[in-house]
Amino acid sequence: MFYGSYHHQLDDKGRLRIPPKFRELLGEKPMMMLGFEKCLVVYPRADFEERISKRFDEADVLDPDMADVKRIIFANTMEVSEDKQNRVQILPFFAESCGMSKNLVTIGARDCIEIWDEEVYNEHMKSVDVKKILSSFRNKQ
Repeated sequence: MFYGSYHHQLDDKGRLRIPPKFRELLGEKPMMMLGFEKCLVVYPRADFEERISKRFDEADVLDPDMADVKRIIFANTMEVSEDKQNRVQILPFFAESCGMSKNLVTIGARDCIEIWDEEVYNEHMKSVDVKKILSSFRNKQ
C-alpha cells in the first residue's frame, strides 16, 4: 500500500527521483499515466494491467465514447524507466499538462502514487470538501 507524501524538485532536465519507499513498491517497469486531475499517476505494472487495461477487454469496440476514453488513457501512458541515478524523466507534455514547475509532491494513494506540482496540489486540496465526501462514502457502506 502506498501512503505518505514527499516533497522534492524536478531538475533542469525534467527528471525526478521517486522516493525509495515508493520505488520499491512499484517494482520493475511501472506505468505512468496522465491523471484526470492535473497530476501523474504511477501504478505497478501488474496493477495497471489489472485495474486499467483489463477494463477494456469487455468494452464495446463500436462505442465511440469508449474509443475516445481508450485513446486518452493509452496515448497518455508510458513505461517508467530510471537512469543510473534513479531519476525518472517526465515528458515535457506531461509536465505542461499538470502545470509542473520545480517543486513537486509525490503522494501515496493506496494502490498507486500521484505526482503533483506542489502549488497545484495545495490548491486542489483546498477545494476538497472532506466532510461531504466522507458523508457520501459512509452512505455507500
